[in-house]
Amino acid sequence: MKDKRFKLPTKANLKGRSSTISNAFAISITPYIYPTSEEITDFYDLLAIEEGQCAYCLGDANAMDHIKPLVTDGLPTGYITDIHNLVPCCSACNSAKGKKDFSEWYLSKNNVDRLHKKGLSNDKIQERFSVIKNYISRIGVPLNYQEILGDDLWNEYLSRRKNLIAALRENQEFCDKLDAIITNKLKASSKKGEN
Repeated sequence: MKDKRFKLPTKANLKGRSSTISNAFAISITPYIYPTSEEITDFYDLLAIEEGQCAYCLGDANAMDHIKPLVTDGLPTGYITDIHNLVPCCSACNSAKGKKDFSEWYLSKNNVDRLHKKGLSNDKIQERFSVIKNYISRIGVPLNYQEILGDDLWNEYLSRRKNLIAALRENQEFCDKLDAIITNKLKASSKKGEN
């Protein structure tokens, strides 16, 4: 029985990284488009914020949030990283929103309560919601990667993704086997030392 007064850190494994790797595989084919100077000026004007300001709570921004997600269920959504799919935000807002849809998240009770604590009035919250909703309406339609790449390349992409995830699982099973051998060896050595 384990003594509850001591807790080891969680052991990382390859299976636990499969989502991260699958997402990275999807993002690796997703275009990143740098904006023009004019687009940057329009960006702040359309969001009705100053440079360095969070579009959601009007605090200090230290991140960019993708309004439309780049990846869903390990596959690219067709939305890209460009100025039209980004808003500056603070880490608290970015974390609070997570993968939630903006419209569902922003006016949710939990988020409104959080924004009140940051000093935003109901009128200011509604105003920010309207400004950002208007901004979101300018996001283009998602890319259809299969149409762009053609069936052969798209199917190869899907096959490579599947093989990558399978290889992670297989390698984790191999590592688990090695871990069991090493752990048993340590336990055996420990018992010999007790005699």
